[in-house]
Amino acid sequence: MYKITIECLDVVPALGPQAAVDIEQEFRADRTWHEQPSCTYADGKLLLVARNDFDADGKALLDEFWDCLAAYLGEHGAMNILSVEQV
Repeated sequence: MYKITIECLDVVPALGPQAAVDIEQEFRADRTWHEQPSCTYADGKLLLVARNDFDADGKALLDEFWDCLAAYLGEHGAMNILSVEQV
């Protein structure tokens, strides 16, 4: 099992808090292959943390996070995989 942490920078403050709620709900309801998703917003940054048993480099979660960001935000800044830990 891998615990993956990804950030998205330069998120508009007026949209960030609701985007975090919407993205977390989407992962919980529709992307259930990623377990224990948590999405938070602070200081212009969205942070997504989730676990799965197949994504050793974090790129699958990054791709799905990008899809959600496109749907809920449109424009945003850089995305970075902060960590992939084997748990």
